[in-house]
Amino acid sequence: MTETTVYLVRHGQIDANVERRWFGSTDSNLNAKGQQQADRLTSLFQKQYPAITASYSSPLKRTMSTAKGLTGEFFGPAKAHPGLREYAIGELEGIHFDALHAEHQFFDKIAADADYAPSGGESVNQVRDRMVDTLEELRLRHIGEEIAVISHGAAMAIALATLLKGSALPFNDYHMDNTGVSKLVLGKTPKLVFFNRVTHLEGL
Repeated sequence: MTETTVYLVRHGQIDANVERRWFGSTDSNLNAKGQQQADRLTSLFQKQYPAITASYSSPLKRTMSTAKGLTGEFFGPAKAHPGLREYAIGELEGIHFDALHAEHQFFDKIAADADYAPSGGESVNQVRDRMVDTLEELRLRHIGEEIAVISHGAAMAIALATLLKGSALPFNDYHMDNTGVSKLVLGKTPKLVFFNRVTHLEGL
């Protein structure tokens, strides 16, 4: 057996998500709703995914906080992995999505050139390489097991687009909701079993 099952989880809500501002490397705690989402996620995993043997998280506060309850005493604390951090856009961090589009042409620039990186930030291809390399590292470490990976919207979307379509761009179709869960089986041919499940958030 050469396959590893990975449950990909996006962090809970932060204020920047509500305000539609890009927080890549910018650190931020979960807001009140994000903590509620994380609590619901914890219950889901304890009930439905008891076979998970390990978990890994981006080192940022929003992901580690989401992972804390999710993992905790259930199957051990999440291990911080820098390869799972969000797509950092340097001098453009914190800017509203509308301004990124209209004033900075950020989305046009990355669509035209996956090697483009804002000053102090990363390119799509750099995010692709570290995310895919990290997932392969974890696959090899946990062959035959089920693991949880807690990361970020853009970074996971880029990884999924690369693994499933062979191209990091465009990656919009793979953007997950806060605490959305996707099941990815990594082996000779990556398989997406389900994508962005949020049934645990009903009524929230």
